[in-house]
Amino acid sequence: MARERFAARDYHGAALLLASAIESGQAYADAYYLLGLCYALTDRPDEALREFDAAIARNPRYVEAHLNRSVILSDLGRAEEAGESLAHAQDLGQRDATGLPVVVANRLANMHGELGRAYREAGLTTAAVSQFEAALELRPQFADLRLELARTLLDAGRLDDAARMLDQSLAEKPDWLDAMLLRGLAAYLAGELELAKSVWEGAAERHPDEPRLDTYRSMLARRLGEHR
Repeated sequence: MARERFAARDYHGAALLLASAIESGQAYADAYYLLGLCYALTDRPDEALREFDAAIARNPRYVEAHLNRSVILSDLGRAEEAGESLAHAQDLGQRDATGLPVVVANRLANMHGELGRAYREAGLTTAAVSQFEAALELRPQFADLRLELARTLLDAGRLDDAARMLDQSLAEKPDWLDAMLLRGLAAYLAGELELAKSVWEGAAERHPDEPRLDTYRSMLARRLGEHR
């Protein structure tokens, strides 16, 4: 929906939808990048720069984000930083271990991710898993794609595979709320109730205002009561 609003040049409407999506947990690099473009196109350069920085924090090889960051910095009169950002984007244009230019490999990984989301929404989890795996083969460092693969593996009932994927994510980003919620859910569905409790309690310590935890912990409490 946000992309449709963006394509229709309703940048204010797209920005509202993207900000809401990010707040609800869909904090993907692409969402931050598109939100940055919305702000850039509505003369809000400081906010655009913030969102491009957020996209780069989640995907340091996001060439388009580096390029647009360079433009914004130049407009703000920060010429030296703009030059550094442009040089970084140009470096990323070189071929990497995939044999493809970085920008091409990034784009292909994101396209596989889009297909994975479409298959998952259609309930075709096997096809969705294949697409997310293809994306991660090109870009194993794309944490948002790894999380989506883990979520799809849970949908497919592949609990052990999902748990391994989430453990990898949490080893890299121990405070990642969405990964913690899913890791606890994987343990819960596998009948590892004490592990689920430990993970969700850890999440509550780090994110005490997260409302989804109340639902998960209530669900867990009922299940634990059944085992007494």
